[in-house]
Amino acid sequence: MKTVLFILLALILGGLAAFFTLREKKKCPNCESRNITKTGKKIHEEETSIAVIASPTSYHKLEYKCNNCGHLFLIKQRSLLFE
Repeated sequence: MKTVLFILLALILGGLAAFFTLREKKKCPNCESRNITKTGKKIHEEETSIAVIASPTSYHKLEYKCNNCGHLFLIKQRSLLFE
């Protein structure tokens, strides 16, 4: 029983470490600050002629605003269905 708990705990800690390591770190391209917020604007685009929503080639551009300098910018994010 102790080995099962140890393996489960190791998997949870490994998953959390991978999540925080691979997480996309967003920052302002103007002042390099990480103090940003989403504005709520979302633009859907396709990279190829295949027009399938949430296909591996589809992505969204999300608009963010820097709380330090007020700069508005877009960050490309792939569709979450295939990640």
